[in-house]
Amino acid sequence: MNKNYLGSCIRVAVAAIAALCCHDAEAQMLRTTYFMDGSHYRMQLNPALAPTRGFIHLPGVGNTGAAYRSNSLNIDNLIDIMDNRDDATYFTSDNFFNGLDEKNHALLNASTDLLAVGWWHGKSFWSINWGVKADGYVSAPRTAFSFLRDMKGMNKIDYAHYVSDVMNEELNVNAYSEMGVGWARQFGNFSAGVRVKGLLGIGHVNLKVNRMLVQTSFEGIDPGMDWSNPDYDELMDVTGTATIDVDAELQSSCEGLLFPANEAGYIDDLDFDTGKMGIAGIGAGIDVGVACRVAGGLTLSAAVVDLGFIKWSKKATQLARSSASTMSFDTENPNDMVDFMDVICSGKVLNPDLLRLYPEGESSKARTTNLASTMTLGAEYATMSDQLRFGILYSNHFAHIRNESEVTLSVNYSPSSMVDFSASYSPLLCGGKSFGLAVKAGPLFVGTDYMYLGKDTKCCNALIGISIPLGAGNQESE
Repeated sequence: MNKNYLGSCIRVAVAAIAALCCHDAEAQMLRTTYFMDGSHYRMQLNPALAPTRGFIHLPGVGNTGAAYRSNSLNIDNLIDIMDNRDDATYFTSDNFFNGLDEKNHALLNASTDLLAVGWWHGKSFWSINWGVKADGYVSAPRTAFSFLRDMKGMNKIDYAHYVSDVMNEELNVNAYSEMGVGWARQFGNFSAGVRVKGLLGIGHVNLKVNRMLVQTSFEGIDPGMDWSNPDYDELMDVTGTATIDVDAELQSSCEGLLFPANEAGYIDDLDFDTGKMGIAGIGAGIDVGVACRVAGGLTLSAAVVDLGFIKWSKKATQLARSSASTMSFDTENPNDMVDFMDVICSGKVLNPDLLRLYPEGESSKARTTNLASTMTLGAEYATMSDQLRFGILYSNHFAHIRNESEVTLSVNYSPSSMVDFSASYSPLLCGGKSFGLAVKAGPLFVGTDYMYLGKDTKCCNALIGISIPLGAGNQESE
């Protein structure tokens, strides 16, 4: 059994997301598709933007996407942090440390359709979909990595008055199955759309470290000491005291997910009982959108998607806390210096020996979480008999930890009903360092908002899908 509870938590988050991506490829919501008239994928951002033709998605190949976004961490950094190893050294790199912000965030999304179908009936477009989505959010302050560097002896520390105050670390993972029914209708130059969704919660984990305060009043210790490789004779000559105060809480709602405690009574592991896996919650959601061709080739549109909630059952919910937990160390006690060293020498960003999360058992009541919703505002100008389109899209993603705003400029060219090309530029989230491309060729679609540009990439996403055409298209509007 893996004795790295918090590292396992993070790996479970990524495994859930990776499992959705392993079929072939920002989740279904790809901004580069928004102004592609022949693409049905844009309905994920605005249900009023119905495609010119119906479609069928087969499991795993119809609509699969994944995304990674961070304000400071590239993908290699995230992998190192996710691994959460005792002997990690990535944070000792000045290159890594100097690239951090005061608050560092990483967001991961993935989704896939298990089955989906859409068709025209008169001026109305109907759709049914069944899919799986997962979101993961991680937040860590710069001080968390400063503490790790201090404990590696990278800074000259005055241990007579040392204080490390790490606040507001968080890990949030949400996975659920979605079953939706959508409807879009044209009313002349105006169209409206709505999608109503039933949600089945697979699992939700939220770990919040409100504060982790380490203070020392030690004398007789080397200010450049590496606690992972100490001089034990030197430790025996140290005098003084130290305290560690932690305020943290864990909420988990997932059938079959277990948090066994170690001999000291706190959690340092997790396990799955596959025989108990099941639905941990139920909920509902809605997408709404409108679009209007106001004059000539100018079209304005707006939408809000993923407004909704999941109510997690109290039977599936487990709690653990370390609120107001204090660890005290005094050199008058023979083993305290060694105990202190064992607690703080780890290279883990989320260290279970520091957090000391004690299980409280099942929750006394059900808990409710909201979906991460997205708002979009779009303006498009079409020319050359609508074959050439220029668009600007504003989007705001209301994530659990932080809101993300983006502006996407795009050019779209559709020489025929079977072929669409789109190129986009989104300057905000990726610091203006990436471009997007999308191609629809018959039943095949591939696209990205942020191209992968090597190991230093902080934002990247991809969507791939193969659709079977259905019906003759919206003949009444043609």
